[in-house]
Amino acid sequence: MPGQVDIPTLSDLSVEEVNVSSAVLKAAAHHYGSQCDKPNKEFMLCRWEEKDPRKCLNEGRKVNECALNFFSSIL
Repeated sequence: MPGQVDIPTLSDLSVEEVNVSSAVLKAAAHHYGSQCDKPNKEFMLCRWEEKDPRKCLNEGRKVNECALNFFSSIL
């Protein structure tokens, strides 16, 4: 039906958060960027091609997973 919007459920949107301070994010930004380059680029490409962030939830989860793995390995 036109005009109907499919909204993801809360369980679709629920992910573990990266719980680090802004100082840690800034200090590690260069290293995080090189470590998680591929998932970040895949997510941004999906966002650009699809023009709908709901279609890129899986790519977003991969970015979050990479960030969690990276920060847990350095802390």
